[in-house]
Amino acid sequence: MKILLIRNDNLGDLICTTPAIEGLRKKYPNAQIDIVVNSYNFLGIRNNPFVDNIYVYTKPKHVNGVGEKLKALFGKIKIFNGIRKEKYDVSVVFRSEYSPSTEQFSNISKAKMRIGVKDKKKRDKFTHHIEFRNNHEVEFCFDCLKPLNVEYNGEKTRFFIPKEMKKKYEDFKDIVVFHISARMKNNQMSFEKLKDIFAKLDKEIYITAEPKDFETAKKLEKETKVIFKKTDSFLDLGAFISRAKLFVTLEGGAMHLAPAIEVKTIALFGISDINRWHPWGYKDLVLQDKSKIAENIDNDLIVKHIKNNL
Repeated sequence: MKILLIRNDNLGDLICTTPAIEGLRKKYPNAQIDIVVNSYNFLGIRNNPFVDNIYVYTKPKHVNGVGEKLKALFGKIKIFNGIRKEKYDVSVVFRSEYSPSTEQFSNISKAKMRIGVKDKKKRDKFTHHIEFRNNHEVEFCFDCLKPLNVEYNGEKTRFFIPKEMKKKYEDFKDIVVFHISARMKNNQMSFEKLKDIFAKLDKEIYITAEPKDFETAKKLEKETKVIFKKTDSFLDLGAFISRAKLFVTLEGGAMHLAPAIEVKTIALFGISDINRWHPWGYKDLVLQDKSKIAENIDNDLIVKHIKNNL
């Protein structure tokens, strides 16, 4: 049997899909399991042993200039041709909301069994519709595999980091890492708030950040006892976090990374639904203010929570 999986949105979402992919491989050990991803989330499936082939394309909106956009378009067409030639038996779209551009990959496959969420305008061509129950993304992905009789059996999220990258940080051991970056405004914390938290912790803590927050991280290092570790990529961040005994993070992609490399994770939530997006395996360690604004989480509560989990 040939199975085509489609997961072409965010990196964190793809990481949340890895338990279902593992479950699918356990159920069908001899099947050909391929997946479509984009250049933005590819790291979430790179080196995953449970898939055979990975189709990677660049979304035109992720590049600038007419030339680059045309290059991205032709790359997508090339993947369409490759999918068409494979003659898949099953296609599965892991998206909780219908996306016509995503369904294109399913339709191109011409699979007899096409699984996905129903289009409210009834334009889709799925043969098996999945009802989104507003459950966790990991659980939703298993819902997508119910037509294939795949059930959750304790699988964990997974993210694979090259050994040579981990070796780079072998001198670090049982560290505490605090990731200070978040993309959405309601998930962010101010410099003064972070400074107060680190002052109250009064411990050696390493902080990491996205490039947009490097200057803030440097300033925090200068004015508190934290040590800023500048990482070069998401993979490099993962390699560094892998040395931690505790990872504390604002809500974002890094929040799903740490559990996938088996690191205990405290998530400081802003706007999202905890039941839907908590770091898999660590729901009980999430903190969130009733306002759903990360800045409003009590500093003393954060400090106590961190100390209690060291």
